[in-house]
Amino acid sequence: MSSGIQDTIVAVSSPSGRSLHAIIKISGHEAVRCTKDIFVPAFAIDLEAIPTYTSVAGNIQIKEEGIEIPVVLYVMKQPYSYTKEDVVEIHTLGSSLIVEMLLNSIVSMGIHDKRNIRFSQPGEFTKRAFLHGRIDLAQAEATMRIIRAQTDGELKIAVAQLAGDVSQHIKRIQDDAVSLCSYIEAAIDFSDQDIELISAGEIMGRLEVIKNNISQLLLQQETGKVSREGIDTVLFGKPNVGKSSLINALLGKKRALVSEIAGTTRDVVSDILETGGVCFKLMDTAGMDDTKEIVTSRAIEKTHSTLKKAQIILLVFDCNADIGEQLRKMKLDDLTGNVIVVINKCDLSKSSSFPELPAELKKYPLVHTSAMTGEGLERLKEILVENVLGGRINLSGSLPIFNVRQRDALRRSLQSFQQTMESVRNNESYEFIALDLRTAIDALGEIVGEVTTEDILSKIFSEFCIGK
Repeated sequence: MSSGIQDTIVAVSSPSGRSLHAIIKISGHEAVRCTKDIFVPAFAIDLEAIPTYTSVAGNIQIKEEGIEIPVVLYVMKQPYSYTKEDVVEIHTLGSSLIVEMLLNSIVSMGIHDKRNIRFSQPGEFTKRAFLHGRIDLAQAEATMRIIRAQTDGELKIAVAQLAGDVSQHIKRIQDDAVSLCSYIEAAIDFSDQDIELISAGEIMGRLEVIKNNISQLLLQQETGKVSREGIDTVLFGKPNVGKSSLINALLGKKRALVSEIAGTTRDVVSDILETGGVCFKLMDTAGMDDTKEIVTSRAIEKTHSTLKKAQIILLVFDCNADIGEQLRKMKLDDLTGNVIVVINKCDLSKSSSFPELPAELKKYPLVHTSAMTGEGLERLKEILVENVLGGRINLSGSLPIFNVRQRDALRRSLQSFQQTMESVRNNESYEFIALDLRTAIDALGEIVGEVTTEDILSKIFSEFCIGK
């Protein structure tokens, strides 16, 4: 157990700043008793005798100041609280002065009566939930992501991880590895009896499955990219259809290079558009043409690579050129994301009617725009947001999304599994094979906290805010 785990901790768990409501949380052996000593209930009741999940109204006496503060207590008895300790939440007025009085009174009483009551360290409530087995380490990290979530997409991912999606995937892989290791170690015990419990071929086959499962997990994006970098949105089209001007108009600033010379963009240029509470990572790519110029062809190669990863693709066409001809230069087979057709440069159109769309484009949402006048830009933003809120963008994927620490443990585990396979290929003894396999299993255990150190815990929970 961590040092100080026997202490009773107290902290403000509501956001800082001015508000109508504030919450002080106390967790530990003295939580109920220390509250009882300063609490005057509205009706006769014994806090230590009441069942868990009980709320009680009353006042807390601040003897140092000679005042009473109206509060509602929410009492959660062990092991039914978040930390699996006795927890008392004090709900009161959102005055910072009142909150400070309450905190000082509780901690001062603990010092005076030698009750080991102190202020909480960052993340200490969640750390105790982990140490007492309420949640595993991956779920603890998901708690922090929920607190920091800025979009519905990131919140959805974090909630899924808190529900145990990451842990379940890792546990399945780990169970397979432990089962295999048990057979190998049993084979070692019976080696002197000429009994083959498991062959080298079967070991290789099972290791190959485990290795592929971990490799698949490592293909997933890192946690947080949805909110910090936005949903990957690529502008795709022929040179000089106005992609750079369009991205500048959407952003409301000059971000991409604009020129009358076709094919000016030679690299992927990106910036963040925030609209409707959703962040989009707009990427202005090199125009698609048939030139064989080395620099241009490399830029186009990078464009294709970007397209494959795109979650939304804006197909941009020049309103004043033959759309069918523009379309023939674009490889629609490469498109994997949600598509929106954008007919740009409408302010330059000499006709009052818009050109007919080719049949293969009619299945996609359509918007007519002008980067110069702003026509259609708001509608384009609305369609982007509709794609996300309508559930057409897969924000979480079918597999869990891992953070940097978890991905590092996965990579080390994968390396150990590969080393195990190499040991099998080299016909090394089962003792060495089992040793490599145990190293791989331990690395997986770091993700959910089965194998950990105080340094790892301190690093993770120090990133929490106090009171969580």
